[in-house]
Amino acid sequence: MSAPGFGPRELDALQELASIGCGQAITALGRLARRPIHMDVPEAWVGAETGAIAAFLGGLGQDLVAVGVKLEGPLTGDLLLALQERDAEALAAVLGFPPGGAWAGMAESALLESGNIVGSAFVSAVAALVGEKLLLSVPGFARGSGRECVERLVSHAGSIALATRFVLSTGADGPVVAGEPALEGLILVMPEPARVAKLLSHLDLR
Repeated sequence: MSAPGFGPRELDALQELASIGCGQAITALGRLARRPIHMDVPEAWVGAETGAIAAFLGGLGQDLVAVGVKLEGPLTGDLLLALQERDAEALAAVLGFPPGGAWAGMAESALLESGNIVGSAFVSAVAALVGEKLLLSVPGFARGSGRECVERLVSHAGSIALATRFVLSTGADGPVVAGEPALEGLILVMPEPARVAKLLSHLDLR
């Protein structure tokens, strides 16, 4: 699936949107967990083939936990917070609700709230950037492979995606250090191409 009309200037604008939106989302997650967090430079893809999103998620592993929210209003699409199951368990424990072998009750609620906060931070940052009011649905929860999580949570796994990986310290305090306890995850945003193209028209880079 292609994204017609996206040239170098549009890709630069999309990269700016990814950096600001994902950066605020990662910051919000670190604040929620009260732990140091490090993120990779956010990426923006245009022209992703069918199945590429599920394959990218599968790079985290086969046993995943994902929380998804729908982006609504001028920006339509999907946002996922995805982790390997063991890292999702670690995040729930950091938040004070270890799952104890089963995803239910407060442990699942803690992950849903994490996804909601990540999504809210993303849309707030992008809304301020483009001068539009953006909305968010209630979060959904899924477990399984990358393909299974996409099938359950994603409506717009199309040709455009924004992504960033993060590492969150699970130690008591201090920075993220190699070899120290930490968990890894991914924030993945899949906007509907026509809607995101319209939003990019608000940016000077367009």
